Amino acid sequence: MTTSPKADARTVKGPRAIGRVLDLLMLLSKHRDGLGLAEISAAMAVPKSTFLDTLRGLCDLRYLVQEEGRYRLGPVAYRLSGRIMSTWSAPEVVRQPLKALARTTHESVGFAIADWEIGQAIYTEAVNSTQPVRYAMHVGIRAPLYASAAGRVLLAYAPPARVSAYLKRAKLRPLTESTRITVPEIMADLEEIRRIGYCASFGEMLSDTAAMSVPVFGPDDEPIGAMMLAAPLVRMRNSYDGFLQLLIDAGHEASGRPVTAVPELLSGD
Repeated sequence: MTTSPKADARTVKGPRAIGRVLDLLMLLSKHRDGLGLAEISAAMAVPKSTFLDTLRGLCDLRYLVQEEGRYRLGPVAYRLSGRIMSTWSAPEVVRQPLKALARTTHESVGFAIADWEIGQAIYTEAVNSTQPVRYAMHVGIRAPLYASAAGRVLLAYAPPARVSAYLKRAKLRPLTESTRITVPEIMADLEEIRRIGYCASFGEMLSDTAAMSVPVFGPDDEPIGAMMLAAPLVRMRNSYDGFLQLLIDAGHEASGRPVTAVPELLSGD
């Protein structure tokens, strides 16, 4: 099944000035040594004269500090981040986007983490489709890392040494005629997943089921798990583009990242 990219004309609504301040804090959080006014202006595409008063005001409030012409995060910004982190919970962050995805698609969805000792993806969140014919999901269900969409996403974003150790000891058995069972095939697929940001699997774990999965990232931009949507093959093929965009949106929402259009769509088989 071959699909093509589609345009995304969505825009973010809300006060522009507030959005710029939050974008600025996010930008400076990535630069411990701070940035100069010209660097901030270029990175945010905002004229220096337009943003100067905002920078001064944030310095007065101690959200920023200025030293030798460079701006960096100040004590109030770090206090705010500490309070946010004290209430941050991975299950809570994932649960709402997951439920919304299930309501919108009417398909089964889940969130999985890796159990490296047994080499399986374990679902810690699950919502079953309400349709009579569906992929059965429940909390605690397991799937082989090498053969499942969520499992391969977890492999793709894991440290290389951990992936190598797993592949050396894993028993790569064919679960269907479509299962990838050679290390070169799996490694090539993991590289493709990292490149495009998602995995689509058709009939590799169950011959009559398709699944797609995306990574979910924590506040430190490290992967915390994989979000997955599964459906019967026919329904997945008929709704592939729409399901993929909705899944990527849900993954970005759970990761606290901007919602974007699908960069390119994968050949299903």
